[in-house]
Amino acid sequence: MDFEEFQKEIGGLSHYQFVVVLAVGWLSFGAGFGTQSAVFISAIPSFRCAVPPIDDPDVYPNLTESKIKNYTIPYDSTRDEYDSCNRYDYNLSSCRGDGDLSCVTSDEDPGTISCDQGYYYDPTYYEKTTITQWDLVCERQYLDSLANMFFFFGFFVGSLFIGPLSDWFGRKTAMLVTCVGMVASCVGCAFTPTYELFVFVRVINGAFIITAFIASYTYAIEISSTKWRTEAGAYICVAVSVAHVVFPGIAYAFNGDWRSTQLLIALVPAPFVLIYFFIPESPRWLLRSGRTKEARKIFARYAESRGKELTEETWTLLVQHQNEEKNKEESDKKKFAVWDLYRRPIMRLMSINVLICWFTVSMVFYGLALNGGNLAGDPFVNNTLNGVVEVVAYAFIYFAKYGRRPLLSVSFTLAGTCCIVSMILDLYSKGDQTMLAGSTAMALIGKLFASLSFGLIYSVTSEIFPTNVRTTALSMGSLAARVGGMASPFILQLQATIPWLTQTVFGSLSIICGGLTLFYPETVSTEYMTTLDQAENFYRENVPILKWLNKRKTAVDDNTLITKKKMSSKTDLDMNGKKNYAYETDVAFKASGTMF
Repeated sequence: MDFEEFQKEIGGLSHYQFVVVLAVGWLSFGAGFGTQSAVFISAIPSFRCAVPPIDDPDVYPNLTESKIKNYTIPYDSTRDEYDSCNRYDYNLSSCRGDGDLSCVTSDEDPGTISCDQGYYYDPTYYEKTTITQWDLVCERQYLDSLANMFFFFGFFVGSLFIGPLSDWFGRKTAMLVTCVGMVASCVGCAFTPTYELFVFVRVINGAFIITAFIASYTYAIEISSTKWRTEAGAYICVAVSVAHVVFPGIAYAFNGDWRSTQLLIALVPAPFVLIYFFIPESPRWLLRSGRTKEARKIFARYAESRGKELTEETWTLLVQHQNEEKNKEESDKKKFAVWDLYRRPIMRLMSINVLICWFTVSMVFYGLALNGGNLAGDPFVNNTLNGVVEVVAYAFIYFAKYGRRPLLSVSFTLAGTCCIVSMILDLYSKGDQTMLAGSTAMALIGKLFASLSFGLIYSVTSEIFPTNVRTTALSMGSLAARVGGMASPFILQLQATIPWLTQTVFGSLSIICGGLTLFYPETVSTEYMTTLDQAENFYRENVPILKWLNKRKTAVDDNTLITKKKMSSKTDLDMNGKKNYAYETDVAFKASGTMF
């Protein structure tokens, strides 16, 4: 008896399991705050060169911000905005106040210099961010991209060690460790005095944030029945998206102060430490680890929650089935490794395709998330909407039951199209608020379809690879996604010098992946493949282009066979000395060949 048969015997998913999955969602909810932390703690407010004492209200009380810029900051007509990294080369020390502006007026061209007096940051939305803390703008902007890259590098590192941590010490212990690590690293990050230490702690923070999500996701689907596994996984993902909706409002309440915001991020997941004492270990993991007595208590509680009793016979069958599965998994692990994905020609192409798609969807998803503060309009409203479209995207996954491949292809293509349209509207807006609003709307819709692509790529990857290399394929795709996430901050930085390039990169790669996904086989209503050879044949019969080529080859082979049979029938010698037609046919064929 397997776990699913046990669930059917007790009447389905127990109320106890349902409550436990709900409780575990709090950890992923807390992790959701962390995944979006860079959007607010590293937000770039509007800035210009500081020009003391011209911008000192005590010295020049009657100068507005627009007048200060007009007197001291060069205007970039090509970008239709004031230069943020340079000022006019006036001798500011000669400015004495009392309304005397002769120190910043001249009939001659004063020339320009970089911001030698530091920077002034607009406090409208953000009081203090890491950008204003360490002046990570202009020639130092790459340091901000580097910090965000290392945060996503933490995702990469965390993805490597969460598997062994969960397998060796248990799902429940892994969740506790990642929760404590996430809280501690967030607190440590809030008190970092230097940029270098901040980057170092952010790597640790990123590692614990992603592992907290993975640990809670793994636990939720393991503790659920097979029938409700998809819903349990979706719930964990939606909890993260809800955090993305809530977070901007709370960050707004803290007036954009990055240290206070970071402490808030540490506070949210902390209650899980209490939840830990009220949830059981994953019974599947306990059985695999040979801790049958503990597992039996949990299964008995499942049954009790449904008003049933766990019988000795049922328990014996459960343990027996689990032992058989464990032996089979251990055998598979000994036989297959990552290079097996590249040994067969079609699976090799499928694996490369998966790498490209995972890299792209992660880069675009996180790139659009980080770019929320750069869109026209209120950054807190924009980022709230960024979270809302993620929740909506999970609703669209319902339509995957009608076809995984077309929905994934459409989502990639529309995400890319929206990015490019958003770029065009922004590029030609020239300050027109309607066009800027349209640009923001298209970017948000692009985020919706990028979120949908991210949700679908998991299930598609797990379904197109056979059982004995499925986990390896998912790990390979996940690592490609981490690399894509690490690349996204630098792709975003390009828009500071080439405004149209970032969205063009996002859009073009997404559209290319929309085409590449059409080379995946359709997996709706198909059973999981179990062997590499079975998968290779499945690709050949279900990938549209390969299916067409296979049919054409079959038709050619059939025609060749018919021709050979006809020619063979003419070679039969007449027992009475009749003419051998094969010889004449051969001569005629060779003669016709000389004409070409």
